[in-house]
Amino acid sequence: MPKHKEPAPGWRDDISGFLGSLKAGARSKGTIATRRCQLTALSLALGGSPRDVEGDDLVDWFASHEWKPETRKGARNAVVGFYRWMKLTGRMDDDPSLELPGVKRPQAHPRPCPDVVILKALARATDGERIMLRLGAECGLRRFEIAKVSSRDVMRDLIGWSLVVVGKGDVQRLVPLEDDLAAEIMAYGGWVFPGRWGGHVEASYVGKHLSALLGAGWTAHSLRHRYATVTYEATHDLLLVSKLLGHASLETTQRYVAMPDDRLRAGMARVRLAS
Repeated sequence: MPKHKEPAPGWRDDISGFLGSLKAGARSKGTIATRRCQLTALSLALGGSPRDVEGDDLVDWFASHEWKPETRKGARNAVVGFYRWMKLTGRMDDDPSLELPGVKRPQAHPRPCPDVVILKALARATDGERIMLRLGAECGLRRFEIAKVSSRDVMRDLIGWSLVVVGKGDVQRLVPLEDDLAAEIMAYGGWVFPGRWGGHVEASYVGKHLSALLGAGWTAHSLRHRYATVTYEATHDLLLVSKLLGHASLETTQRYVAMPDDRLRAGMARVRLAS
């Protein structure tokens, strides 16, 4: 395995202290690892000590990267959180991150994978790939959530079968399962997609298989958009859809739900001028 880079010497103790505060706040291992990588990159680029950093230094560093908006937003959150902690704990009097501009994200449009595309993919998929497709399209799971599905995650409730899903930030949710899909998952007696050297496969493995099956322009994430759109169309309950997807905010969920065609057509009929 590649060795993780260490922060610049003058930053190590402060970064370690900040990460310790995240751990004390029960932040997930994934979040802590991401913040460590982001702050390590900053420390290696700027050198010296975090106490020597000024707002202009941070602005120049961010401006030097051609990042996608989500990547830029994540890096900004790491830097802002770090310097707020530095000031709060008395390590610094000023907060240079206050000079960082907010990150403008382009308006994302839902792109649910059409059922005709999914059905064609199902027809040529292996048994394991069919489960991947169904977990994405019928359960709305992310790639990394599909990768670690196990028979141990299936449970019976008062109505039927559900899948225990541990998503981002180690937040747990329950997703309803069709009886036949629950039976298929339980039949594996462990990981549904076991890794070559133990454990389960990586998220990239799932993504690669689904993209190949669905064809150009469609990904595992488009299956999740399909799930969100169909579930909202059936329930008209955005909060419920948000909980099923494991989202922290309704704003995120709104970017997943495409307006059902029948409602669009009804709106067009109402606004049409009589001839």
